Amino acid sequence: MEKEQIQHFVKRLTETIDLYDKPIKEKWTSTFPKYPLTFSPILCIAGFLFAYIVIVPIIRKFICNIKNSLRLGRKNYEEDMIYLHKYGNVDQYLPSLSPFCLKLEAYLRFASLKYTVVSKPNFNLAPKGKLPFIERNGEILDDSSFIINWINDQIEFDPDSALVSDEKAIALATKRLLEDHLYFIIMKQRWLTKDGYNFTKTCFKDIPCLVRPCVLRKIRKNIKKTLYLQGIGRFSDEELYEIANEDIKCLSNLLGESEYVFGTQEPTSLDIYIFSFIASIIQLPYDYPLKTLVLNKRNLVNHCKRIGHLYFQEYDWDFE
Repeated sequence: MEKEQIQHFVKRLTETIDLYDKPIKEKWTSTFPKYPLTFSPILCIAGFLFAYIVIVPIIRKFICNIKNSLRLGRKNYEEDMIYLHKYGNVDQYLPSLSPFCLKLEAYLRFASLKYTVVSKPNFNLAPKGKLPFIERNGEILDDSSFIINWINDQIEFDPDSALVSDEKAIALATKRLLEDHLYFIIMKQRWLTKDGYNFTKTCFKDIPCLVRPCVLRKIRKNIKKTLYLQGIGRFSDEELYEIANEDIKCLSNLLGESEYVFGTQEPTSLDIYIFSFIASIIQLPYDYPLKTLVLNKRNLVNHCKRIGHLYFQEYDWDFE
């Protein structure tokens, strides 16, 4: 039965190809009678498209991997230097549009580590295809939280040593709130609102102008799908405002009247996390509901300014 179905399918496919081949061959023969076509033009076109869409990207990826392997094998980097691959600066407003890239760069400065920013990051080197990641002595490390843990182990740096176990548990839960909840609210505002998208697309000037609209539409479509699957994309603007308000209120209550979370004399890792996400909201040069929510929490605003002045003196943190 399966054999008969296959034969029937092949027969129908052949008839369909012949149906489209015939007028092309007749036109060719009338134009070039001395050079008759002895092959199927439709199959040739299909083969070309298949090669262009499937085979060529595979070959390109293979060649790129070989180049990257050779590149990593050369010692053309400064020994022990950390090379930070991240999204670029947002004009004079932020070191990076991504709160994860901002978090990692802030932590490198927090830990007083020397690093070099790679102005044009190579996504093919990223193990998970995402930014940020770092290179050091030919070794690649990715995921900002894993890199922070690696930093702590490498230099025996523990900014949370003064915290008790309950505070460490609260710190971890708050980091998850920032990275796995508030982040998606930020993404929806940036990519799926008119004002947010109009500003966000100006931050991708490194993409060639001819392909930039197509690339940005593709990114926007993927983000919309991700947000819908995650759940944030299913809420109305009013519902999302209420959810965001709860997140911001939680962060504000946690900080209280202290300079740093938990009332410590120096910043902890959670302070760096909070700074990175709050700065990603309020440092952008246009007004929107999420930004208004944060600006109404003076302790969060002052906390952001405090950390900004400590580790990113080259940026203006005296905004209002």
